[in-house]
Amino acid sequence: MNAQTINKNKLFWPWQDEKEEVWLEEMSREGWHLQSVKLLCNYTFAKGEPEPYVYRLDYYLRDKSTYPEYLQIFQDAGWEYIGELSNWRYWRKRKVDGDTPEIFTDRESKIKKYQRLLGILAFFLVFLVFMGMNLVRGGWPWNADTPWLITAIYTIGVIAYAVLIPIYIVSVLKILDRIKQLKKPLY
Repeated sequence: MNAQTINKNKLFWPWQDEKEEVWLEEMSREGWHLQSVKLLCNYTFAKGEPEPYVYRLDYYLRDKSTYPEYLQIFQDAGWEYIGELSNWRYWRKRKVDGDTPEIFTDRESKIKKYQRLLGILAFFLVFLVFMGMNLVRGGWPWNADTPWLITAIYTIGVIAYAVLIPIYIVSVLKILDRIKQLKKPLY
C-alpha cells in the first residue's frame, strides 16, 4: 500500500446502509475516496481532492442473465460502480449544484431492496436454526472417551451458534422495521 491509500475497518450492520453511505460521503469530503471494500469490514480509500460524492448501496443478488443490464442501468444514469461485498453493490456519483442523486427514486424500489436482503437473512436464519437443533440434539460430547479436538470444535460451534442466532434475529427484525417505516404514508 502506498502513501496515497489507506485501509479502514468499520463495522456496519445490514440495516445501517444509510449510515455507511453517510460515512463514505464524509470520507470523500475529506479527500479519501472509496476504492474497494473487502471482508472483515475493510475499506480501501485513495487520497485525492475533496469531492462532494454521494455513495449509495444496493442489495442485489447476482443473476448472470440480468447482471449486465443491472450494471448498465446504473452506469447510464451516471453512477460509478465501486465494487461489492456480500451482495451489497457500492455506487458513487458526484453531487452537482447541491442536488443529491438517488438510485431509488421511489419508496417501492427501496422496499424491494430490503425485501431482497430479508429473503437471504431469513434463509440463513432458518438454516442456522436447523443446524442448531442438530447441534443441541447431539448432546454435549464431554466424557473421558471423547478426543479433546472434537470437544473443542463442538464448544466453538455452540458459542458461534449462540452469537449468530441473536444477530440474525435482530437483523431480520431491523429490516422488517425498515420496510414497515417505508410503507407508512408520508403525511
